[in-house]
Amino acid sequence: MKRILIAFVALLSFQGFSQNQFHIGQYAIHQPFINPASIGTFDEINMALVYKNQWVGFEGAPHLGGFNYNMPVGKQHKNFIGVNAVMDKIGINTSTEISGSYAYKLRTGENSRLIFGLSASVNLVKADLATVTTIDINDPLYTNNSPTFALPNFKFGTYFYKKNFYAGFVIPNILENKVIENNGGPKGEFSFNAANMHYYLHAGYKWRIKDKHNLIFSTLLKEVSGSPLQIDFNLNTMFKDRFGLGLSYRTSNEVMANVQVYIVPQLLLSYGYEYGFSALNDFYSGTHEVMMVYRINSTNPTIAFPRL
Repeated sequence: MKRILIAFVALLSFQGFSQNQFHIGQYAIHQPFINPASIGTFDEINMALVYKNQWVGFEGAPHLGGFNYNMPVGKQHKNFIGVNAVMDKIGINTSTEISGSYAYKLRTGENSRLIFGLSASVNLVKADLATVTTIDINDPLYTNNSPTFALPNFKFGTYFYKKNFYAGFVIPNILENKVIENNGGPKGEFSFNAANMHYYLHAGYKWRIKDKHNLIFSTLLKEVSGSPLQIDFNLNTMFKDRFGLGLSYRTSNEVMANVQVYIVPQLLLSYGYEYGFSALNDFYSGTHEVMMVYRINSTNPTIAFPRL
């Protein structure tokens, strides 16, 4: 069964590549991975690492690694810049997205802010066709890897937050990236296609249960034409601003549990285990995801939810 699925993925890789948005299960802990506007919620230099090993035990399963770095510019902390790099590997396909972000923050009230963010990126995509096992070892389609294609894209995001509430809207792919087969071999293309644009809406609310004990609910909605609406529901609790537990459910029928620990006030380490309920369950043992967030000169231990 595994080999049949891998061969199918390889066939699709040759016939054509069309972008798919990467997914991070613990996105609510460090939101700059999904929304360029959210870099404006930090008043200090911050950075994050994430690694995701999906469908453990399944040959050709997705692997994801990401890095994010952000900083305010100027004394008034109205302007913010950031860089982001995410490598997403699925079967023989590898996609590496490298982007730079800019955000501008407006004061909308005594305790509220509105941020606009824009990100420009280049997506490096390739297919390791030579690693595919074929019936004919001399099959010309699979004797060489595809070239690496550099395809541009842009993201746009907005982010509104108050002391205990936030809401954000994101378009993570303003352009459509494709790798298609033509007479001279594979070719990379990009164009504007409104029907292929993805839309994210995410929001959260934080309750202070008692001194140094928070309860946070958050959600993420993903929509693209031709696919069912996908919704994430997340519930996290933080004890004494040091140790947290969380539980998430996604309507594509996955559940994730995570644990968060502040090693020091500036450094958060979070681990999540995800399990899906689908026909693939017999072929893998779950998904592991690790995230680390570091905030330079920060003495206020809190996960990346709104603060003033």
